[in-house]
Amino acid sequence: MNIPVPPLLVTGSLFCMIALIATGCATPPEVKRDYLDATAWRGSALTGVGRQNVVDAAAGAAPQTVTLIDVNQRAEVAGDVERRARVLDRRVANVQRELHRNGIAPAAVGEWPGPVQGGVQTYPPSELQTKQMVVIAHY
Repeated sequence: MNIPVPPLLVTGSLFCMIALIATGCATPPEVKRDYLDATAWRGSALTGVGRQNVVDAAAGAAPQTVTLIDVNQRAEVAGDVERRARVLDRRVANVQRELHRNGIAPAAVGEWPGPVQGGVQTYPPSELQTKQMVVIAHY
């Protein structure tokens, strides 16, 4: 028995197949985002709250998922540009150490300085989409 197939369905299926072939059948990862606010920091050291946030992020890591950990979204750092960069460097290093301590391999953790000044980018750059965790510093 021949069942007629509407031409639009055939055309739509063809476009979907071409799109999958063109992208190499790669499924983009899901992106989760965690923010470490002022309660997470005492200077550049993680507080108990901050450490628990990182532990929770590591525990929630899943295949085909990139977790962005934003170390400075809401926590302002007073002082000159060099001091701010040093504090942010120490914060990133502390988060990375905590992730490693909680089972995330060093190769699975990336670092991203964040989108350009004034820019908004909620999805990590392509080279970081293979990382399990990406720490964002907003330099």
